[in-house]
Amino acid sequence: MVLDGDVFDVPIRKDIIHRVVRWQLAKRQQGTHSSKTISEVSGTGKKPYNQKGTGRARHGTLRGPQFRHGAAAHGPKPRSHAIKLQKKVRRLGLKIALSARTAEGKLLVFEDLEIPSHKTKNIVNYVSQMDNTKKVLLVDGDPIDAKLKLATQNLHYVNVLPVIGLNVYSILLHDTLVMTRGAVDKIVERMHTPINR
Repeated sequence: MVLDGDVFDVPIRKDIIHRVVRWQLAKRQQGTHSSKTISEVSGTGKKPYNQKGTGRARHGTLRGPQFRHGAAAHGPKPRSHAIKLQKKVRRLGLKIALSARTAEGKLLVFEDLEIPSHKTKNIVNYVSQMDNTKKVLLVDGDPIDAKLKLATQNLHYVNVLPVIGLNVYSILLHDTLVMTRGAVDKIVERMHTPINR
C-alpha cells in the first residue's frame, strides 16, 4: 500500500512529541487530591487561652497549621491539571509518531484484522511470528471486532484501539503498530480535514 507522505513521512521532531505527551498525561491526571483548610478541620472554635497575660503567643484557635491535628498549610485542592495545546501541534505530534514507526519499519498494514475465533492463541501465534516485537498496538476501524477484543484482552503486550482513539502516547508505548487498510485511510482523511477555528 502506498502511504500518504504528508502523514507517514514527516520530519521527526522530539520537541513536538514531548509537548503532546506532556499535554496528554497532564490532561488525564485526576486532580482529586484534597487536604483540609482551617475552616474544614474538625475541632473546637474556642479561643485556647486569654489574649494577654499568659506570656504565650496569641492564638484564636487550635486548628491552625502549626498545631497537631490542625489544618494543612497550602495543601492540595481538587483542580484540573490540563494544559492547553494547539490543535495544529497535536495533529503534528500524531503525524510524527506515525512517521517514526514507519521509518523504523515497525508499521504493518493488514487488509483486515479478522481472526477465525475469539481464542487468545490465534493472536499469540501471529505475534510470535513478528521478529523482535515486545508490545503490539492493533488499530482497527470503528467498531472493534468483538472476536479481536476477546482474543487480546488477556494479553498484556497486545492492545487494541479504534481508529478514533489513536494517540501519540499509545504509539510510543508500543514498539510495533499494526493497522488495517481502512484505519490508514481514516487517519489520512482525519489529518487532511481542516481544523475548525
